[in-house]
Formats: sequence, structure tokens, C-alpha cells
Amino acid sequence: MTEPTDPNTPRVGVDEWVASHEQRRSRQAGIFGVVQRQFERVPSPAFYLGFGVIAALIPVVTSNGYNIRVGFDTLLYMLLALGLNITVGYAGLLDLGYVAFYGFGAYGYAMLASPQFGIHWDTLAVIPVVVIATALLGLLVALPSRRLLGDYLAIVTLFFGQLFVTVYQNGEAMSFLGITRAYDVTGGPNGIPNVDNFNAFGFKIASLQAYFYVALVVFLVVLGAVYLVERSRTGRAWMSLREDSLAAELMGMPVKRLKLVAFAAGAAIAGLTGT
Repeated sequence: MTEPTDPNTPRVGVDEWVASHEQRRSRQAGIFGVVQRQFERVPSPAFYLGFGVIAALIPVVTSNGYNIRVGFDTLLYMLLALGLNITVGYAGLLDLGYVAFYGFGAYGYAMLASPQFGIHWDTLAVIPVVVIATALLGLLVALPSRRLLGDYLAIVTLFFGQLFVTVYQNGEAMSFLGITRAYDVTGGPNGIPNVDNFNAFGFKIASLQAYFYVALVVFLVVLGAVYLVERSRTGRAWMSLREDSLAAELMGMPVKRLKLVAFAAGAAIAGLTGT
């Protein structure tokens, strides 16, 4: 009888290509192999903390506004990647309209903290409202995902993204079903000007360096939350859904609810990034 550890025997529940790829990586020789193996030994939280410390030194070692702005934009893209990774990476749901949630969050903050409607809410009041509203929007977009897979789901999300672009570019004259008079909601192609700076408890953030640190703190907090979710029951269920939704459903996992939660969580992070 062949032993289960026999290399010629397929292992149940193991992706052979991935396992062999990891073995090839572990056998990598030279200085690059040594550095790679040392990095892999570092616990993820310690690696994230090290990244945060190094990133925090950027405004200290340089006063060049361009470099700091590039770092700020990079943090925004990394935040967007965290949210997209929940929907696409963990749950395996192809979302081609994800950037619309980012725009929804940005316009949501602009509407609640600008002269556009005469509303100037405190930042700590705007962010929860925008994040919850974006999560609910993601939930609505995810409703068709309960029955759609693959390319069909991608087409629906792509339509949502294009719909958002059309609405905000033509939102300078919007009415309800043509009954009410037209209102300037999004400012059209020019957008919403004179958006308020971040302000909390009477303190306003005005410098690029301060916005960089705000983005860095928000990124590290969201990264820590995603790290914990990945290792939770929900995270493992998402990855099971990604690998085989039918098998996950047969194992008793609420597949439809998991899809909705994945879309809503990813959209909430995008809305937070938009603010």
C-alpha cells in the first residue's frame, strides 16, 4: 500500500502546482534566495509595522512636495487595492466597476463638506456616513451576484461603473424623473470646487505632509483589520468560495450572504479612500 507521503501520490485538498511552486521558491539559491527566506520568516504584523515606520520618515527626509504627493497617491492606491482584494482576491468575484465606489466616496464627502449645498459637516461625522452609504451601494450592486458568475457578473459591474461616470459627468442639471426642477448635484465635468479640508474638534488639516500622515494611519488601520478578517471564519469562507463555490455551499457555507458581505466590505474601503 502506498503511503500518503509518497511524492507520486496526489494529495487530497492540495493544489499540486502551488505546492511545487513553493518548493521551487524555497530552493532558490544565491543571495536573493537567502534574503527571500529571511523575509518569509518575519511575521506579517512586524513587516507591516516596519513599513509604517519607514513610510513615516518620507516627509522627514524630503521636503519635496512632488515626492510627498507621489507617496500620498501611492497610499491611496494601496487602500483601494485592499478593498479590491476582498472582493476579487478573497471572494473571487470579478468587479470591473470597483472604481465607482471610490468616486462615490469622494463625491459624498464633497457634497457634505463644501458650499455645494451649504453643508459643512465635521470630518468625523462625514466619514461614517459616506462609508456606510458606500457599503449599502455595494450591497445593491452585489444583489445580481447571487445568481451571476464569471463574465456575466463582470458585465453587470462594468455597467455600474459606466453608469456612475455618466451620472457624475452630467450631474449639473438633475431632476427626479423630470418632475422637479433641475439641480446641480455633481458640478458636471468641473466637479465640486472649494471642498473643505479635513477638520476635527476644531483642528484643520491643510498641509500635504499632514494629509500624508492621515492616509498612512488610515492605511495601517485598514490593513490590520483586513489581516484579522483574512484569518477569521469569514475570511476562510471567502477563500473557499473563491476556490469552489459549489463545494463551499455543500459544506454548509452561506454562499449568497458571503458574496454580499464581500462586495459591501470592498465598497466600504473604496468609499473611505474616496473621502
